[in-house]
Amino acid sequence: MLDMTDHYSSLGETLSRLSAAPVPSSIWSTLKEYSSRFGYSYLMAVEAGTFNKLGEAIIYSDAPSEMISAFDQNLEFEQHPYAVKSKRSSAPFTTSEVKSDPEFANQDWAQYLSDVVKAGEGLFVPVYLESKLVSGFSFGGHAPETSGLARSALQVASHAAFERANDLREGRAIPLFPSLSVRETQCLRYIATGYEDDQISQMLGISPRTVRFHVDSAKSKLGVGSRVQAVAKALRERIIAV
Repeated sequence: MLDMTDHYSSLGETLSRLSAAPVPSSIWSTLKEYSSRFGYSYLMAVEAGTFNKLGEAIIYSDAPSEMISAFDQNLEFEQHPYAVKSKRSSAPFTTSEVKSDPEFANQDWAQYLSDVVKAGEGLFVPVYLESKLVSGFSFGGHAPETSGLARSALQVASHAAFERANDLREGRAIPLFPSLSVRETQCLRYIATGYEDDQISQMLGISPRTVRFHVDSAKSKLGVGSRVQAVAKALRERIIAV
C-alpha cells in the first residue's frame, strides 16, 4: 500500500510533467512511469469512435503488431467488451470483472489480450469529455494494485495524458484558467483526497448542495465537464496541492 502523502505528491508531479510534455513520447513514458507505482508495466491507449479495427484507434501501444493483427482479423473493435462497458460508464474496471460478467462469458475476446494481462491483471480506464466517451486506457501488470485509490489516480492521469496528447496533435496551447475562489479550491482539494460531498460539507460547515455548487463553478471556470477533469487540471496547473 502506498503512503498517501507520497502518493498525492507523485500524482501532482506526474500531472505537471504531462502538461509540459513537449512530444507524445514524453506523455507515454511519464504515464507508464507513474502507473508502475501501482504495479503496471503495460499500456495501450485508444480513441473512441466509429473504428472497425483496433489498429485504426490506437494512440499508443506496448502490444506487438502480431497481437493487434490477430485482434483485427477476429474481433470487431466496437464490439469488444472493453468498448461496450466503456460506453455505459466512465468507471474504470478490471479484466477479471469483465471475465466474470455473464454477458461476455461465451466470447473468445480474452485470447487476444496482451500476455501480461493474461498472466496477471488488467485495468481499463474510460476517458470522457463533456459526457462523451473519447478514449480508453488499458493498463496491465502481473500483480498490480486495483484498489479504488489506484483506479481514481490512473483515471485522473489518463485524462491528463489524453488531453495533452490531443493538444499536441492539434497544435493548441495550454489555456490559462481564471482564479478559483477559496471555497472552490477547498472543495476540489478534498475531492482529490477522496472525500465525498457529505464529508466535505461537514468539514467546511456548508451543505452538500453548496459543495456541489462550488464544484460546478470550478468546473465551469476550468472549462471541463467532470469532477475528474477539474481535479486533474487543478493539480496540473498547481491551483491545488495535496
